[in-house]
Amino acid sequence: MNSKYPTNIILDSSVIAKWFFPSEEDSETALKIRDHFLAHEISVSVPLLIYYEINNLLRTAIKRFRISEELAKEAYVGFLELELVSYSSRALMVMALENAISLDISSYDASYIALSKYLEIPFITADQKLVDKAKTNLVQNLKTSFG
Repeated sequence: MNSKYPTNIILDSSVIAKWFFPSEEDSETALKIRDHFLAHEISVSVPLLIYYEINNLLRTAIKRFRISEELAKEAYVGFLELELVSYSSRALMVMALENAISLDISSYDASYIALSKYLEIPFITADQKLVDKAKTNLVQNLKTSFG
């Protein structure tokens, strides 16, 4: 792996969704990150809520006929088996609320920023509006981070 990449990153569901639906915009970059992760070249840290977000993403995809129920369940079980490093703590929850209030963003998005600040590692998202609101160089756009 090229040394310009960090060895530990945070990903949100906007990036991980592209692992399931590779025809989405910027999927190539997301799949590149996934490949580095699966090759144990990088580790991925996440707030605990990612498991519920991906669960909901797959449920919505079933309703929109993007994926069958059987394939969604199989994909979710596979996702649960990934060696993501998940975090949940009182301190992170308080930090998430502080970020949500000060940045005027959802508590869900704020939890990723809180984790990024807590671990002092990059948080990569496909949500440019979130990058703009975050006001920290730790929050990076998928297009530019691993492109």
